Amino acid sequence: MGLGISLATAILMLATEPRLAIAWDEGFTLGRQERLRLWFQALRDPAAFAARWRPPSPAEELLMPDRSSPPRRRQVDTRTKLLFDRRVVEWFWPFAREEPHGHPPFYALVGLLGDLLTPWRDLLARGRLGPILVFSLMTGALFSGTATRWGPWPAATTACAWVFQPNLFGLGHYATYDALLTALWVLAVLVFTAAVAPGAGCGPAAVRPGMALAFGVILGCAAATKLTGWFLPVPFLVWAALYQDRRAFRTILLGLLVAAMVTYALVPPWWTAPIDSVIRFFRSNLTRGRTFPIPVYLFHHTYNTPNESLPWYNTLAWTVLVTPAGFLVLAGVGIYRALRHWRTESLGVLIVLHWTFLILLRALPHTPGHDGVRLFLPAFGVLALLSGLGARHLLDRVGRWAGAPLTAAILEGVLSVAVMMPVPLSYFSPIVGGLPGATALGMEPTYYWDALSPDARRWLVRNTPPGRTIVFHPFPHSFLYLRRTGELPPRLDGVDPGEPLWYVLQNRPGVFRDTDRALIASGRPAYSVQKLGVPLVWVFPYEEFQRRHAGVAAGRDGSG
Repeated sequence: MGLGISLATAILMLATEPRLAIAWDEGFTLGRQERLRLWFQALRDPAAFAARWRPPSPAEELLMPDRSSPPRRRQVDTRTKLLFDRRVVEWFWPFAREEPHGHPPFYALVGLLGDLLTPWRDLLARGRLGPILVFSLMTGALFSGTATRWGPWPAATTACAWVFQPNLFGLGHYATYDALLTALWVLAVLVFTAAVAPGAGCGPAAVRPGMALAFGVILGCAAATKLTGWFLPVPFLVWAALYQDRRAFRTILLGLLVAAMVTYALVPPWWTAPIDSVIRFFRSNLTRGRTFPIPVYLFHHTYNTPNESLPWYNTLAWTVLVTPAGFLVLAGVGIYRALRHWRTESLGVLIVLHWTFLILLRALPHTPGHDGVRLFLPAFGVLALLSGLGARHLLDRVGRWAGAPLTAAILEGVLSVAVMMPVPLSYFSPIVGGLPGATALGMEPTYYWDALSPDARRWLVRNTPPGRTIVFHPFPHSFLYLRRTGELPPRLDGVDPGEPLWYVLQNRPGVFRDTDRALIASGRPAYSVQKLGVPLVWVFPYEEFQRRHAGVAAGRDGSG
């Protein structure tokens, strides 16, 4: 049954994938994967690779420039150099160090599955296949892992709360890291629960080696995906201390030992300097405010995160804002059940601990808080488990009458995704009036450039003559891929010469300048992308932008 559910999810995800526009971070992923492809090609036959080696120019790559230089032919002619020459490895593996390469590489390796399974597809479709398969397999794992404990109805609810949470559904398609980390986080909960469950001929303190090994591999993959993954063991340790569970402590200890080996194995740039490289990785990720501060618009106020902290309640508010109401209510019931019966509902307490930890972690002062719920997406994966626990509680209390509210919750999730396609990341709950209501509350309607639809791109191609350029604000590096594939005109302002014709602006108020606000207030767009009556992207004639900019500048001079 679990495999069937995974297959159905994969079919749904693959069928909807072409409708989702390339997102902000996907271009970086594709650029890093191109470097990895070159490295694996070189490993197969170093001498032949060195003979034909021609480093790509910066204009050919989808990466932001950094200080590293491509290796020369004599540096790539042996496997020893490719594996252990630090400068060579760092160029081919742009991961786990200073920005813009702060994230570890596991997500990019998962994306390379598309090369093995569907090598004939374009780069973006191939890069998305691996994350889609992980997301789909996780759906079946959630169903199977909860059906044996809570029954089929709660298991179905859990699986649907995973698939039809619009942010999980959307990010589950993309060639990025957040949905992958979410799947690893939830899978760790399921595997750990199986490892410490009584029975199977094990004593109360005996460790199940297979489960401990699997748990450690998951922890290592999570740590090799994103900095947040390094915090995954914390809720397990708290739970083990709360219940004084010796098997749990031993499973965690063995898991951490395995995780350390897995993490280092997945990050070749660390092989030559294992301690210094980890220190460098943490220093980079913990000082992002100095390199990439990102303004966030929340309830009509702009915060320059992470230098400025979001309000302490921001993660709780976001949870209410972007979770379908039925799943939210069921999750609340699940939290109630776990806390009310904490002595006997130890699994529920473990899930609550993980959800609480993730909510608190992103709410800490000076923590990066941009991009809606993307940076604490694992909390919504855990929330799917809480929804299943809530479904179990309803069934225990009202029996078969619980079928109606559970069906209603599932249908609401399905409709939420269907209505918001192809921009599921712009979903907001009916509790706040959907996307229009959230916009009136002062939230960002979009942030990831996922609203530049195929229709919008075709309009730009048709209406941009040769020699003219397009100004995007802010400029997403991913659009270099669209220029390469012909889905955008061949000239983009900032990277190509030419006179600007269009000014394209996404409705992300946190990054608006005074000119942008004046343009939105009184300008006339030549084209716009809207959802539920809310503009997500505007295309303004560049002449209008210049006029508003001159007016804003004159106003400043006059007031000075």
